[in-house]
Amino acid sequence: MFQSFTALFFCAAALLGALLTGAAPLRSRQAGDFQCNLDRLLIVTDLNDLQKTLTTLSGEACDATTNATIQGIQTDITGAQTAIGVILQALVNNEDAPADARDQVGGNLTLALGPLFGLNFSDPTAAANLVKAQTQFNNSVLAGNGVILNCN
Repeated sequence: MFQSFTALFFCAAALLGALLTGAAPLRSRQAGDFQCNLDRLLIVTDLNDLQKTLTTLSGEACDATTNATIQGIQTDITGAQTAIGVILQALVNNEDAPADARDQVGGNLTLALGPLFGLNFSDPTAAANLVKAQTQFNNSVLAGNGVILNCN
């Protein structure tokens, strides 16, 4: 179990660092220090947790328009996760991460931002899940910014 977590941690950390850092060559950023690797892991896990919360929220949506909005947000988050997967594959192959994949992570998160924070629920349970999703989104962005700052 610990070996699986360690392997997942380093894969996620390597992926995230390559994804969100800009100018420095990828090979110099692959290892990263503790904070860099932690930020890499956090964006991956935060986005995964966000998807789960959005799935719950979709089940709580009381109308088709709200449900469609949530599904659109999920599509944007999936786009960010897919781009992270591309970066991970490049890291595994000891290749430079495609710059467009890094841009896709940020672009997809930007697309999700407005709709996610534009939702509103009167049901207390759904409203609590919305706050949870918004917090998870913010945590993902903070982790991504941490990768940019700490993975040089």
